[in-house]
Amino acid sequence: MAKIISFFTAFFLILQSPFLFLFGADGRALGKATLVMEASSFPVGTEAITATLHNGTLRSLTVGGCSLQRWEDGTWNKLEPRDPVVCAPNTLKPLHSASAVCDLTDYAPPLWSGRYRVVFGGANAEFTLVGEGKVTLTTEFATYPVGTREIKATLYNGSLETFAYTVGYRIDKLIGGEWVTVGPNLGFITLMCYLLPGCGETLDCELSCDTPLEAGRYRIAVRDACGEFTLE
Repeated sequence: MAKIISFFTAFFLILQSPFLFLFGADGRALGKATLVMEASSFPVGTEAITATLHNGTLRSLTVGGCSLQRWEDGTWNKLEPRDPVVCAPNTLKPLHSASAVCDLTDYAPPLWSGRYRVVFGGANAEFTLVGEGKVTLTTEFATYPVGTREIKATLYNGSLETFAYTVGYRIDKLIGGEWVTVGPNLGFITLMCYLLPGCGETLDCELSCDTPLEAGRYRIAVRDACGEFTLE
């Protein structure tokens, strides 16, 4: 009987050792915090991904927001979102899990194919963006104050073909669920520009209209590429 008690006591102590890592099929580890992605790769243009943090330790973890990094020139570089969100820290209990959604649309220029990783709760998990993308337009910030006279927007060619466009842009406003042109439509200008695959161009867009722009939802458009923003 004493041997049996000693065996279970030893087994219980081993399980509580922070140096013991037992991996399951979903990537969880007992003894440390692990981050598991919903998939190892996503197509270019994916809007959001989910990462789940498993606390395999016997202590509580303080968890804040997640961040995104890209592998470039042999090192991990942190990417800064256009509209940063400050997350209040939360406590993740031992042997519990928590999920975080990473918004991939909140970066300018848009994310191209490559190697990335999410950092959350002191753990990280890698994924790749693969495939052909599209031509996108992204404003520097998601929100601007009413009265802003000029904004910057990045036109990025994530496709595999050269993108041809005329100098100019238009400003649309969302009214009654439909986009209505309210700003200068300069698309008639015949001067052509060409954007090679994988290249971007920064545009200085004046918010000059016949009448001052009021609070609301707007977008800058170059051909079929549109970048939305809010005036408030």
